Amino acid sequence: MKLSNFRSEVEMRDKSDGAASWKTAVALTVILRIAYSLCAALAALCQPLNQVLMHSNALTASLRPPASGLRLLLVWPWERFDTLWYLHIVANGYDRPDSVVFFPLYPELIKIFSYVMPPMFSALSISTIAAFFLFWGLQELLRPDCGEDMARQVVVFCALWPASFIFFAGYPESLLLALIIWSLRMAQLNRWAAATVLAVAATWTKAVGLVVIVPLMTIALRRKRTMAAPVSLVAVAFLGCIRYLQNVAGQSPNAAYREFWRTSIAAPWSTIHVAASTLIHAPNPILISNWLCLLVLCLLVAMSKARIEYLLYSATAVAMILCKQTVPPLQSMIRYSLIVFPVFVGLAQLTQRRPRRFRFSAACIGLSIVNLGLLWLFEGWSLVL
Repeated sequence: MKLSNFRSEVEMRDKSDGAASWKTAVALTVILRIAYSLCAALAALCQPLNQVLMHSNALTASLRPPASGLRLLLVWPWERFDTLWYLHIVANGYDRPDSVVFFPLYPELIKIFSYVMPPMFSALSISTIAAFFLFWGLQELLRPDCGEDMARQVVVFCALWPASFIFFAGYPESLLLALIIWSLRMAQLNRWAAATVLAVAATWTKAVGLVVIVPLMTIALRRKRTMAAPVSLVAVAFLGCIRYLQNVAGQSPNAAYREFWRTSIAAPWSTIHVAASTLIHAPNPILISNWLCLLVLCLLVAMSKARIEYLLYSATAVAMILCKQTVPPLQSMIRYSLIVFPVFVGLAQLTQRRPRRFRFSAACIGLSIVNLGLLWLFEGWSLVL
């Protein structure tokens, strides 16, 4: 009888913690959607646009701000960089060989949502909904290890991390990370069919989604389960996506990166060597900030005390990010690093020392200042993210 009562109490506590997780996710999503929309509108209206960088994007020739109205405040500030490519794919398909680097799941979802709302609103809606599932799933994933309070701190740091405003832009980052997080959560609950489906969806969102295989295999091996079939399915789905893109665009993503995007596939140590050499001979503020991001990322992951599957996931994700050798070096490193969620755990670990409340508040303020600064540059077409 006592054992039965104990189990009942545990189940009730889990349900209560689960309810608290999604309520926290709802609150964060609503507050940040409103805050980022207001800040983006203010930044877009109050600063001159960087015309040189703006017109380096092939799709901005006819891009003009609306004269007035709701679209000027809510939509136009987010029509930046990669978002224009996703909207182009929604409208015209992969009619340009340089568009093949953008994976199909996000534009397909935009197309579906566009039956009931304009495409740009659809893109923002999908990102916002995905951000909710990301914030909720991250708490659910980490709560068994960290406890409810620390898991909540982790998700706040995730929501405020530099460049995390992109979770609410017309980008697939929040969708990608939500799919990865929930795939790991399903594996954690031994729901392998759901974990596999979500992992497949992640690989069709962005190429780096393939890294989800590593933690899934680690979880399976620790539980003495075979993952041969699910891993094969995820790998085949990824190759199928590459084949699909090559068929519809007439060119592979790898070839398009080399020809149109000044990017090539290289070994991670080669990318590090090029970036270090450039830092020594031709330093610039963006490269320095990207180097700082990479170093902080590695340091905080090492301090996270996370499970082995999350550490292996982080190492694989960083290695895969560094396989893209860009000109200039380490371009978009700040945005790419958002998928390395143990970074947020490492920062939460630092704030556990006394005085905890002061450390947590100071970290939130510091992250918010940097994040809003990046948003300001993004809105002025002064920073490629």
